[in-house]
Amino acid sequence: MRPSMNIKSVIGDMVKLRFLEKAGSELGLRLLSGAVLATVSIATAILGSWWFAGWVLVLTLAVTHEWFTITRAPGKWAAVAAVVGTWIAIAVQGEIVLALYVVVMGSVGTAMFSMVQRGGQGGLWGAAGTLYATIPLAALIWIRSAEGGGEPILWQAADGGGKPILWLFFVVWATDSGAYAVGRLVGGVKLAPSISPGKTWSGALGGLFVAMVLGVLFASLIQADVERAAIFAAIVSVAAQVGDLLQSALKRRFKVKDSGTLIPGHGGVMDRLDSLVIAAPVLVIVVTFVAFATGGMGG
Repeated sequence: MRPSMNIKSVIGDMVKLRFLEKAGSELGLRLLSGAVLATVSIATAILGSWWFAGWVLVLTLAVTHEWFTITRAPGKWAAVAAVVGTWIAIAVQGEIVLALYVVVMGSVGTAMFSMVQRGGQGGLWGAAGTLYATIPLAALIWIRSAEGGGEPILWQAADGGGKPILWLFFVVWATDSGAYAVGRLVGGVKLAPSISPGKTWSGALGGLFVAMVLGVLFASLIQADVERAAIFAAIVSVAAQVGDLLQSALKRRFKVKDSGTLIPGHGGVMDRLDSLVIAAPVLVIVVTFVAFATGGMGG
């Protein structure tokens, strides 16, 4: 019996070793692809102009493709046309109002096209996919261009230059990393077990705390408005976590694990941008509200 037990032990050890090697390989691939994506995003944000606008367009087209692949809704090319139209309005013309008009008309057009193609069905998912892609597209380019009606997005007397969009990136990434780390270490009560069983309230609060700390540190380094940065970071962090849960609900609804396979170790582009999709438009709304409240939109 002893040799048999030894053989079973050896086989068990080999299986565990293979599992650990595979997990380590996947983690390394995940870290590498994540680093590349973050580096390109930061570099284009600093360069600005067509570099950033082009990068956002590429990512948005990928998100559009993945949405319509997951939902199996018709009208993908109508949504792509809406994305391109929104991009032209905000990146080429620099008109946020025109961009919002294209967003609304594009979503309605996609819904109508979808319903005609599918006999009255699929219109809501087509319209939702168009909004999901075009609104963040307009928001990100608006933030990078620092169009605040004469008032900087985050601080007084700043020259823009990509700092607002970098601040947004770092706060969102801090939220994701902080939520993951604290959730794993502390655990506790589940945040939304029916949507994403792995998320906890401790992780959500940890992500919020880390985001606020990093948002304030970033603001202090560039001599920005620290109090405003803390408030904005808290709002953006909550929005980022809502975006994460929203995509989890979408994938659960359509029974898919990842949004795609484009990014090694991460899945699809939607899997990496889920937090930013909601956080960017929310930041624009908050900034616009503050600007109106303080008279900053008066030109």
